[in-house]
Amino acid sequence: MKVGIFVFASLLILAALILQQSWGIDWFSQSVKAITYLPDVGGLKPGAPVWLAGIEIGKVRKVTIVPPEVYAGNAPIFHQINEIKQQIDSVSLSLPNSKQMISDLQDQIRSLKLEIRIVEIELDIRKQYLNRISRDSEVGIESRGLIGDSFIEISPGTYGVPPIKRGDYFVIEGIRSSGFREIMTGANDVIANFGVLSEQVKNIALKINPDKVGSGISDTLQQMQATLRQANQTFARATALVEDIRNGNGTMGRLVSDPTLYKRLTESLERFNKIADQMQNGSGTLGKLMNDPQVFDRANETLAHAELVMNRIEKGEGTLGRLTKDPALYDSSKQALDKFAALLDEINKGNGTMGKLLKDPSLYNNLDKSSEEITKLIYDLRQDPKKYLTIRFRLF
Repeated sequence: MKVGIFVFASLLILAALILQQSWGIDWFSQSVKAITYLPDVGGLKPGAPVWLAGIEIGKVRKVTIVPPEVYAGNAPIFHQINEIKQQIDSVSLSLPNSKQMISDLQDQIRSLKLEIRIVEIELDIRKQYLNRISRDSEVGIESRGLIGDSFIEISPGTYGVPPIKRGDYFVIEGIRSSGFREIMTGANDVIANFGVLSEQVKNIALKINPDKVGSGISDTLQQMQATLRQANQTFARATALVEDIRNGNGTMGRLVSDPTLYKRLTESLERFNKIADQMQNGSGTLGKLMNDPQVFDRANETLAHAELVMNRIEKGEGTLGRLTKDPALYDSSKQALDKFAALLDEINKGNGTMGKLLKDPSLYNNLDKSSEEITKLIYDLRQDPKKYLTIRFRLF
């Protein structure tokens, strides 16, 4: 009896140790239940560890497939899929790129279907670590190496904001992680791209003529040498230019080294700041133009009057309106201008009285002689007025 009791107790202790090591059951600490939803778990099994910042804080209790309606976040994905299906139905097959458009839309549907979360994962988490898991924490599937065992990784969140609780379970948001299958798919794509690249390199190598390789290399070397010589000359000129600038030679050197330019620029900026302050304060002509509301009102009134005048001219009212709209007035003005131009031509040719007055030199000579005679007469009259002024009296 004693041996049987001892063996039975040993078996119970062994079973407890096995459960503790395999399932992570802690007999002396309290745990809380959490739940998360993922589209793919990558071979995750019950009993897998749950890590938080590299520390094991619990175990995976259960992994099951549930209907998509259980997770509320699947509803927007189904809505997007229905919208894309409607777009596919609305694509006209008569378009030249209709097949490509339909193929792209179908690829979008496949990508969205991969985001539908149908796997429910139940977790047992030690209660002392619950305060480090918050509403913005995220759950992801990680693995030890490429083909190692999968485990749950929870990211730390904001302290003091616990996750949403639904019944007895805390709901933690899950994120999709790249598993071994996605990595191998990407590796297959990379290998396929390398195969295409190797074929292209092979085709290029077949097109190369070995007889022309040597001459081509020599020409290339000569071109490289010429390019290096030109680069050396360019660097030498650039070095000389920098030295001239540092020494204050030339225009750029004076601009860089002469302190008077800095002083003048500073003075100009100070004056500009003063002018800007005066304009902002309403001083001076520009300040009044910018800050005085009466100027704006007067300008607005002037523009309004100008608009009225332009409207009257456009309607043909007034003198300017008639000049722009009345064809008879235009014809009369044109005839008058033509006659005036003809009159100027006649005068310029010397025809008529006005033409002779402007063109006949004898008239100028006669006027010149007459002015000389009048000048002499006035001079003689001033010298001896008695010669020309005689008073006679007669008595009857």
